[in-house]
Amino acid sequence: MYGKKISRRPSAVMTAVFMFVLPFCCLRPAWAGSASAVLNFSAVFVGGGCDISTSDAEIIFGGGDPIIPSDIISSPPQASFNLTLSSCSGYGLTPKINVAGESTTLFGPALFRSSADSASDGYGILLATAGNESFSENTNLAASKVITAKSWDTGTTLSSSTLDTTLPVTATLTCGDCTYSRRSGDLIATVTFDFVYD
Repeated sequence: MYGKKISRRPSAVMTAVFMFVLPFCCLRPAWAGSASAVLNFSAVFVGGGCDISTSDAEIIFGGGDPIIPSDIISSPPQASFNLTLSSCSGYGLTPKINVAGESTTLFGPALFRSSADSASDGYGILLATAGNESFSENTNLAASKVITAKSWDTGTTLSSSTLDTTLPVTATLTCGDCTYSRRSGDLIATVTFDFVYD
């Protein structure tokens, strides 16, 4: 349908049985026949989506060596990686990428930070994307937690040829506005990118 591939075609089937019972006084002899009516409902749901992966499974700033706090203020360390979309299919909906992960605004701008896993305090990860042909720029993913489509027409078939499948993302190690009390130690942030087509 519409030239798209549907990997799964789930259906919902519901059976309704209507029975009529007459009072005993009103019963009359009747010819044998059906005492019920069966009505079946079914629906086909159009699926769609893309597989999503990152070019790096883990980013370690400074190669694991200690980073001097003054360097974070004067020249915050950065790392870049790509989100890659593949095996895309679907029709009639709008793509977006949800970004999930613990974040905080204690240090000024929203920053990703897993507080239970981090010994340090006052630091976080600023994630941003410049966007591409299909997705909009977002200068702080921890603030909005979403990467939206850029001028997407819902009449467009979702495929790897109609979607720009490589999205650059920049991670910056920062103390935000750097006015919050800071403590040295490990910083851990875990972020999940989820492609959504709705």
